[in-house]
Amino acid sequence: MFDTIIIGAGPTGMTAAIYASRRMMKVLVISKNIGGQVIWASDIKNYPGIEFVVGVDLINKMSQQVKDLGVDIKIDEIKKISKNSDGSFLVETGKNSYSAKTIIVAMGLEPKQLNLDRENELIGRGISYCANCDGPLFRGKNVAVAGGGNAALDATEVMSKIAEKVYLIYRKPQLKAFESLILAVKNKSNVEIILNSEISKIIGGEKLEKLKIIGNVSQKLRELDIDGLFIEIGHQPKTDVVADLVERDSLGQIVVDLSGKTSCDGIFAAGDVTQSEFKQIIIGCGQGAVAALSAYKYLQLKK
Repeated sequence: MFDTIIIGAGPTGMTAAIYASRRMMKVLVISKNIGGQVIWASDIKNYPGIEFVVGVDLINKMSQQVKDLGVDIKIDEIKKISKNSDGSFLVETGKNSYSAKTIIVAMGLEPKQLNLDRENELIGRGISYCANCDGPLFRGKNVAVAGGGNAALDATEVMSKIAEKVYLIYRKPQLKAFESLILAVKNKSNVEIILNSEISKIIGGEKLEKLKIIGNVSQKLRELDIDGLFIEIGHQPKTDVVADLVERDSLGQIVVDLSGKTSCDGIFAAGDVTQSEFKQIIIGCGQGAVAALSAYKYLQLKK
């Protein structure tokens, strides 16, 4: 029986694990991966006290600190969480089952998909959701970026320095990023902006080879020969595993109060998975600490 099981091993979950462990709680961290979105960030320049750090380096330091405190991190996917009659929780994964007195949900966000045939098959074989991570693999090649927001424009600007040709494909007539980003991309000679168009088909064998795009107004089809596709259309919370236990908003985000408490006694949530307006590493860390301290207080009051 763990005092708390933390779902997610990004900065939010790692911070929660540190604070819970320092309260002498018995802690288990379960996550599909270590790092979450932060491993996609190449340049982090807004973390207090650290002028510059690569995302992977930051999460490696965090995870090592957690392990040094004696916390076990299980790489696994949670299939079901149920509440027992005594108020404790049963957490079932694809491999094992665990019991906990409290749960801290800190699994962050996952990238949105285009939901096209072959998309999942070709992830890592031409399709990526992170230009900062995988961009160098496409040096001197032709790539496309799907999206029209800040993330898509940033990915396009990054890839313009690496790839031979970059196509920016957006389904609306106008880009919705910061003007400075739009101007920077428009000034790149190797970038072609294709508006009012959507990707209709992904073509490839063992790897991505072509895209078919269709004009939303003209209905004209166009085929692009490309080696890489970066899908930058936003992120969404994957909270179905606690859907029957906690209140969520219309976006699937978990509703919490200032202490990180959810509508279910014993379940706390923190970071990007909550309805917090600003999705930042430092905010997630702060909320992770609050959730851990709240879980500790909850157990003390039960005693």
